[in-house]
Amino acid sequence: MIFTGFKRKTNQIFFNKKLIELQNQGDVSCNKNIESVLVVLDNLENQDKIIKDLSKKLNRAKNCFEVVIFQPKKDKNNLIENAFYPTCLGWYGKIKSIFFKDILTKKYDLLINYNKVDNIYVNLLLLQCKADFKVGFANLNKALYQLVIDCETDDYELFNEEIKKYLTILNKLECKN
Repeated sequence: MIFTGFKRKTNQIFFNKKLIELQNQGDVSCNKNIESVLVVLDNLENQDKIIKDLSKKLNRAKNCFEVVIFQPKKDKNNLIENAFYPTCLGWYGKIKSIFFKDILTKKYDLLINYNKVDNIYVNLLLLQCKADFKVGFANLNKALYQLVIDCETDDYELFNEEIKKYLTILNKLECKN
């Protein structure tokens, strides 16, 4: 539909404006340990494996993790509980979904984006989310993250290992052997 293109364009304008504001604020980093983690996925298939591996590597209980999944289309026959869709956002980045508002009002110590490709809706989530530290793949928009990791987007075990390594170096994780 033609309005979908217009809506995407207005969201891109909103994103560009907010990104400039974020960059002008400077880098505000927090040195506290990681307690709450928001994980952004692009599919439901590997959710359990990723959370289990991440929980083990970061030495955190599974209840410390909150997962949201971006779905490009809303399937009325198969609704996913923790998913957000393009319909969750209105024109100029206006949030229409209660679930989406809830995610954006919570404070997280760490946000990890496992999406393989740049997406305006996921980028709007990342931009507006109140997370102290954001991690993503190197092929995504680097302005949104404090840490980008250059590895294959399908190799989540290596990605998680690199996250652990760098969070330990940055003193955001305790060294436990």
